[in-house]
Amino acid sequence: MNIDPTITFGNLVEVGSIIVGGIVALISMRGTVNNLKDDMTDMKAEIKKVGQVLVTMAVTTTRLDNVEKDIRDLKHGRGFIRDRQDGGIQGEYP
Repeated sequence: MNIDPTITFGNLVEVGSIIVGGIVALISMRGTVNNLKDDMTDMKAEIKKVGQVLVTMAVTTTRLDNVEKDIRDLKHGRGFIRDRQDGGIQGEYP
């Protein structure tokens, strides 16, 4: 097996093109990574907003459940002041 120790102009051009191609690939990947980083930051902010909306919806649901319970209680006569001797309803809470 013989190894040719000579370096030709073609070999230099080939090595140079590989190095330049590698540098160009690294530079373009850096820009892509920076864009992805910015996108991730924006997505984190949006996820926080969605979390806040979910908390607000949960609080609203709890409040609606409480209002429905109050209405059911009033429907059955609970929640009124019963001061009369016969247990009748005299009026609402003041």
